[in-house]
Order: sequence, then structure tokens, then C-alpha cells
Amino acid sequence: MFENYEKAGKIASRLRKEASKKAVAGTKVVDLIDYIEGEILATGAGIAFPFNVSINNMAAHYTSAPGDDTLLCNGDLVKLDLGAEVDGYIADTAVSIIVEGENKDIVDENGKKLKQPGRLDDGNPEVTTEELELSQDLIEASSAGLEAAISLIKPGITLGEVGTVIEKTINDKGYKPIANLTGHSLEQWELHAGLSVPNIADKNDHVLKEGDHLAIEPFATNGVGLVKDVPQHYIYKYLRNVPLRQPQSKKLLKRIATKHTYLPFARRWFLDQYNEHELNRNLRPLITSRAIYPYNALQEKSGCRIAQTEHTIIIESDGCFVTTR
Repeated sequence: MFENYEKAGKIASRLRKEASKKAVAGTKVVDLIDYIEGEILATGAGIAFPFNVSINNMAAHYTSAPGDDTLLCNGDLVKLDLGAEVDGYIADTAVSIIVEGENKDIVDENGKKLKQPGRLDDGNPEVTTEELELSQDLIEASSAGLEAAISLIKPGITLGEVGTVIEKTINDKGYKPIANLTGHSLEQWELHAGLSVPNIADKNDHVLKEGDHLAIEPFATNGVGLVKDVPQHYIYKYLRNVPLRQPQSKKLLKRIATKHTYLPFARRWFLDQYNEHELNRNLRPLITSRAIYPYNALQEKSGCRIAQTEHTIIIESDGCFVTTR
């Protein structure tokens, strides 16, 4: 078991670093996502969840949908959140970067505006020195919160103590953690295995023990410190089999239940069988019948920027081992 967690961690760590180098201005988000997910599979590992590329005030749960033309722009603050699994043992890791390079036109060869849901239609922004400095400060605050938690964690520490040190560290940098986003425990084939790891001072008195597996992921913002759902959803989780009247929806659910029983999946993973319109039509009954759960994309409530940093750890007798360094 430990060997599989460690192997998944090494794969996730290497590809997080590679994604950071490839996320340059003018890159189409879906191309970056497809490349990294393909590289995970090329190692023989599995994709623990769709690769999240969340831009500026987007916090999480954004991965490209069919037809996404979103381009990265110079100065973007981008969260790169990815996971690999080996025999169901998961490594979950994230980093925030500031995109560099020359922007590309946000129109196609016919002058039509590109479809960019990953930007929430904020276009091709002009970035000031002050904004760049803010983004760098947020990255440092999030990273410091993570390192403070890792330094603290050992058997006997409570989850409330972890949240307290994360919040204090981020506050000391002049920013706020995101109160309604948390880290989580991990088990075989379970990305969110029951425990929530708070990013704020919390009365959670659950005591951590040797052998626990956790994903610690502080988010730092200059906003109000909360996220809200946006209407779009691109990532889903299988819940249950249900009777369906639509033959194509029934066929799609069977494929999901067979190939994505335990871990989240992306809508674009089915483009080998359906076009965008067919896919949307066939997914709709699965959502309304609660056969699958849609994860809405998450945005900072006041529209401000967010940075995220994440590692997966295994608690040992005298501290913790980070699988995703």
C-alpha cells in the first residue's frame, strides 16, 4: 500500500512540475489538460480526477468542457490541481503559478470570439505590476500555510489545530484562507474518504493517527474568504444505477458505472462516442435522476483572486511523509 501511494506521489509530483512549465501564455487550456492526463496514463497509473486548471478568481472544479477554447494569458494566476492513482491509491497535488509569455488573439481566424468558459468571459486582461505582486503574495501565503501544516502534523494533533495554524499563517501574510474549502482524507479508490481538513481555526477535535492519508490544500485570497458555486459543471461522480427511459442515457450510465465507478470523471472523456450536443442531452437525465453528481465550478465569492497549494501526506510515528514533493 505505502509503495503504491509513494509511486502515485512521484508521478503526480513530476507532472505538476511539467504542467507548470507548459502553462504559458497562448496555451489552450484543453491542450494542457489533455497532455497531462495523457502523460499520467502513459506511466501506467490512472487519473484520480480530471485535471483542474482554475484561472484567477476560479478556485476549483474547472476542467475543460467540449468546445472549450480558453487560452492562458500573461499574468493569469492559475491553479494546477491533478491526481494520479496506482491500484486505487491516490496522490493529489496542486500548485499556483503566474502565467508568462505573449498573449494570443482571443478570436478565431474568422474574427469570432473564442468560447472561454474557463475565464468566465474576462477576456484578455491587461495585468498591472500591482496585480502581479498580489498574485505572488497569494502564492507565498498559500504555500506557507501548507508548510506550516506539514511541520505541525503528527499523531495526536487534531484537525482543528491544523486549520488554526493554516489560518494564522495566511492571516500573518495579510490574506484570508478560504473557509468553505477543505483538504480531505484519502483511502483506496476514495478521493474524499470522510475527513475534512479545515483551512481555518475550527473546533474539530478529531485526532490524527499514524497511517492516516491526507490531502492538505490551503487556499489564500484577498477577497472575503468564501467560494460560491457557478452554474457551469464539467466534473461528475457516479452515484448509483437508476432506471432510465432514454436508451442513449441508459447506455452512457452503463459506461460510467463500469469505467468510472469510484473516481470523478470529465464530460469531455466521452467525446469518442458522442458529439457535444448528444453528450449534453444524454447526461441531463443522469443528473436529474441523481445517478451522477455534478461538481459545480467554484469562484471566489467577491470575485477576487485565489492561490492554492496542495500535497498528499502519510502520517508517520514522528511526523508525516509527503508523497508529492
